[in-house]
Amino acid sequence: MTNVKKLSEIKAVPVVRNSTWIPSLDAIYGTSKSLTSNIGMPKGKISLWAGESGVGKSRLCIEVAKRFSTRYENGVVLYIQTESPLEDFAGWAKDTTQYNNIYCTGADRVDEIVDIIYQVRPKLIIIDSVNEIEDFTGNAKTSDRLIKGCGSKVGLKQATNDVGAHTILLGQLNQDGKTIKGGTALPHLVDVALNIVLVDPVAGTFKVEVGTKNRYGKRDSVANFKHTDEGVVEDLLVTDTYIGPYIDENGNSTDTISPAMQKRMDTQNPNYENMGERNDKPKGWYDRVGIVLDKIINH
Repeated sequence: MTNVKKLSEIKAVPVVRNSTWIPSLDAIYGTSKSLTSNIGMPKGKISLWAGESGVGKSRLCIEVAKRFSTRYENGVVLYIQTESPLEDFAGWAKDTTQYNNIYCTGADRVDEIVDIIYQVRPKLIIIDSVNEIEDFTGNAKTSDRLIKGCGSKVGLKQATNDVGAHTILLGQLNQDGKTIKGGTALPHLVDVALNIVLVDPVAGTFKVEVGTKNRYGKRDSVANFKHTDEGVVEDLLVTDTYIGPYIDENGNSTDTISPAMQKRMDTQNPNYENMGERNDKPKGWYDRVGIVLDKIINH
């Protein structure tokens, strides 16, 4: 028999992840048993963030891009802005001079986007938004072309995996709040589908919850956010349990790292030499699996 294997002959491989550096958002994406990168966005996979216009999708992605690019040593981000001029986008991002690891483009055709991905070789790819890609209409054919490719033409799935990144697609929801504008095919082709939902327009609050699927995490996790003049922040008044990104020697969460903590984390989380082509070892690696993960998922 060709192309057939016994299940007993297939070796399971833990999913390697990169953090969004937002604890409640990482909890939605999930965890794995990888020794080095075990919480957050799964490497080589694609997620779709869908929400109504103006709810906060872009602002949240900008916050993730900022944190990712500054807290990983090689946290290269490719931000593909198809809706607005890059000069306007820079204005939304604020204080852009410190973000040397964020690369931006207005490319709006699949072939051009894929070529740029291979040139930049980012660890995080954001397409804002997928609805404005010129050769994507939302039907099954163009959705397949975008994600899977067609013939010799590479799609986002292969490009994302080849460069070891995670790709976030931003999409607009229809008025029914369930389907993305242009068609229903795309959510079934991605690995994670999240909905961005307005909570209180006066208070400027919104939430992120799992939509149609989450292949690598839990379905019942929710992250709450609030718009501020400086950008998007976690809405800690809504979140039952807030944790800092690090664990101290007593198992408590904290926002700072002591020398003793850093030594312990370096010991527990070896470098990536045995994980393939990995150059994005974080500055001040944190290990939230265990007691803290239990807090944010099971509280």
